[in-house]
Amino acid sequence: MNRRRQPKPVAQLLKKSGLQYDLPLFTKLDSLLQSFLKQHNIKGCRVGNLQNGSLLIEIPNANWMMRLQFMRNDLLSILRQASPGLLKINIKVNPRLEIDKSVVSKAKKRPKIRATKMSEDVADSFLAMADDADPALKKALQSLALFSQKKS
Repeated sequence: MNRRRQPKPVAQLLKKSGLQYDLPLFTKLDSLLQSFLKQHNIKGCRVGNLQNGSLLIEIPNANWMMRLQFMRNDLLSILRQASPGLLKINIKVNPRLEIDKSVVSKAKKRPKIRATKMSEDVADSFLAMADDADPALKKALQSLALFSQKKS
């Protein structure tokens, strides 16, 4: 079997195709983007891709697209400080960012469970502790005991 071409290293192929990023540069661009967007109270955006001098910014919905279009030149000048080879910025709506954010927020929100009743034994314990406590704590403990007696 004769080969006319020698196999090329994977790193060379990835670099040529644009699939390999300079990770420190990528994270630096993302942090600059986040700080810029935080100043303008825009949330949920991220750096999506960096290829051939073109930076793709993904946004969760189209509401922010027009606003980002107007700020594109300012953003480009800030990002060029980290990457002088940056030529343009493309903005694309990625609805999955909105879905991911809502899933995370639902997972964080848990209903608070509050006691509706306090037993009389607990109220009596609060009153007993209030006898030996300093004045501020005594007042709080007596208030709790009184609250439980009103509920009963």
